[in-house]
Amino acid sequence: MVFQARNAAIANSYFVGSINRVGTEVFPNPFTSGDGKPQHADFGHFYGSSYFSAPDASCTPSLSRYRDGLLISDMDLNLCRQLKDKWGFRMTARYDMYADMLSQYVKPDFEPQVIADPLLKKKTA
Repeated sequence: MVFQARNAAIANSYFVGSINRVGTEVFPNPFTSGDGKPQHADFGHFYGSSYFSAPDASCTPSLSRYRDGLLISDMDLNLCRQLKDKWGFRMTARYDMYADMLSQYVKPDFEPQVIADPLLKKKTA
């Protein structure tokens, strides 16, 4: 869970809150997990360690893995804009072209353009 949230924050230039419970949950009625194993009533152990990731790859310290906790953090939303400007992805984006391509792809009669590499063609005898 640590890397996915942090990577999402970096790639999308926004803050991500990664939350998880602590402890073990047991249900009153047994259930199956669909994995072929016998029924059980315990849902399993939750690992905790909630934290916030920032778009600049920084993270807050994680909460406990064993006790309930509350994490409060300041988030400078201007950092999102600063990093978007620094990386410049929107500067080279072609949103008008993406919209045109998408409108073509969703049509029911769409046929993709397939370009074959001539060097990969098999020779026939």
